[in-house]
Amino acid sequence: MGVRRATVDDAAAIERIRVETWRATYRGLLPDGLIDQLQPNVERRRERLRMAGPSELVFVAQEGADVVGYAFAGPERARDPEYAGEVYAIYVLPAAQGKGHGRALIRECARALASRGLTSMLIWVLRENQIGRGFYERLGGTAVREKQLEEFPGAEEHVEVGYGWKDTRGLVA
Repeated sequence: MGVRRATVDDAAAIERIRVETWRATYRGLLPDGLIDQLQPNVERRRERLRMAGPSELVFVAQEGADVVGYAFAGPERARDPEYAGEVYAIYVLPAAQGKGHGRALIRECARALASRGLTSMLIWVLRENQIGRGFYERLGGTAVREKQLEEFPGAEEHVEVGYGWKDTRGLVA
């Protein structure tokens, strides 16, 4: 088990994980039409990995030779005055959950953000996602913000909860 920086060669694995985890996590929480239309877009992911700027952090978690999770992080996107860093996305395959991969990914994101001077962090989770919320709470995150889910047409009635860490030193230790 380990975490490393993602490369362009990880695009297919990241896309497989994205689709599989979304189908498992959000079925019944978000509209079925949104879940059913999910498809891997490996070329788009390759391009995004290739074009990632220096402030964009992408990590993958491995179990043996297999990539089983990923996380994207960087500066907080809405210029929140209290939280400088943000984990934009974190997903671990359902079969690989409960083995420490998510914790390792969060720790690596917090470490990399802190090395850039971003020692506070925010992460958003669907309010109904009790598994995700419990995970962030066990890691010491506190529910500090709410906003409407805007990224997905047809899901505007859903709310995301922002979990914050004012000081990520505890995550990195």
